[in-house]
Amino acid sequence: MATIRKRASTKAGKKSTRWQAMVRRGGHRPMSKTFRTKGEAEAWATAIENAINRDEFVPSPESRRRTVSDMLERYRRSEVPKKRNARHESRFVDFWIGEIGGYKLASVTRAKIVEIRDRLAETRKPSTVNRYLATLRQAFCIATTDWEWCARNPCQKIALKEPRGRDRHLNDKEVAALLDATAASEHPHLNALVLIALTTGARRGEITGLRWSEVDLKSGRAVLHRTKNTDKRSLALVTPVVQELRKLKKVTRIDDDHIFANPNPQGRRIYTSLEDAWREARNEAGLIDFRFHDLRHTFASRMAMNGYSLAEIAGALGHRTLAMVQRYSHLTESHVHSAMTD
Repeated sequence: MATIRKRASTKAGKKSTRWQAMVRRGGHRPMSKTFRTKGEAEAWATAIENAINRDEFVPSPESRRRTVSDMLERYRRSEVPKKRNARHESRFVDFWIGEIGGYKLASVTRAKIVEIRDRLAETRKPSTVNRYLATLRQAFCIATTDWEWCARNPCQKIALKEPRGRDRHLNDKEVAALLDATAASEHPHLNALVLIALTTGARRGEITGLRWSEVDLKSGRAVLHRTKNTDKRSLALVTPVVQELRKLKKVTRIDDDHIFANPNPQGRRIYTSLEDAWREARNEAGLIDFRFHDLRHTFASRMAMNGYSLAEIAGALGHRTLAMVQRYSHLTESHVHSAMTD
């Protein structure tokens, strides 16, 4: 039952009467609002109680006072620095501030977010649109559960369906052609980079970020500390990789612990020239519709065809769940079928 209170006040020598309505319901934060007449207060209290009974969203005082900009700027200060891709996350924050920053939190509707999502989808890939949405969704989630600025998250279950991931991988003939091309490349790092990707499934950024202090050439092991999901992961280095790294070790710079550091002390770490060398080797090998990341798919596909389970493949690739390796399930099933019919 709502409580209606009469409140008298004096301002500039004049007396006035206000009516305060307060609604208390179990499981909901108390809500109150002041009106000029008792009838207005009673009508508001009744509307709030009916909304609670229907399990509808009831705006909180904070959500009526705070703007989306308030929420996102606080999110930028407290949460973005914790992110692995903080720069991209901050860019997404800027986008949402530009789109709906002036809106009160209580006035942000699902329909408005869907409208912006659809507009984004006209010029961006579904996966990119979903990253924009993820930033706003997480900000609302924290504002709802931790800061108690909102009563609900309007972004829940708003996303675009992403196409199935690429399944391009190399056959034995293509692998041989690519390794011949990288071995003949004038770039000192390309052969080692491609060999590591082919034999470990590590991402390009994970490999180029490797330091000599993280590699043990005697045991043939390397440890990745900077991974996409922030989980540390160990890599087994096969003999050809160890041999290539030993060659690089002889000409490595003493002022930079990065394995793939730019030989020029005045320059930055190699990215552009390495990309050019990769493209030349790929073209020399005659590979069509092939990207560097497909080396990771090649590694995973070979694991599947050699009888490894999806759980083992996920562990090698650094995935926390099996969802990301389901694309290789047909290869593991083919292996099982072949073994059963031999």
